[in-house]
Amino acid sequence: MSEIADDPVARSLLQHLADVRGTDDPVGELARALISGEASPQELLRDSWFGEGLAGAVEAGQTELRRMSPEQLAMLEDGAARLHRDRGAGEGGATS
Repeated sequence: MSEIADDPVARSLLQHLADVRGTDDPVGELARALISGEASPQELLRDSWFGEGLAGAVEAGQTELRRMSPEQLAMLEDGAARLHRDRGAGEGGATS
């Protein structure tokens, strides 16, 4: 397993992507490859199929963020901050 997949939050996200995306989807395949540890993230991202798939996912995500209302963005930011705090508490350290 890659170092990125060792992080519980990252692993959860990767598992979600692996579960919901098909085998013909570069983001899903990248997630599965990272979980399995078949290659390092650097090796995997040298493949243009993965890079183009990630670029498309980022573009779609940015479009979705632009469509969100200020209230929706605030909820998203609150959730991220809560996750960050909870993760820091789980590791025995305080975060700011």
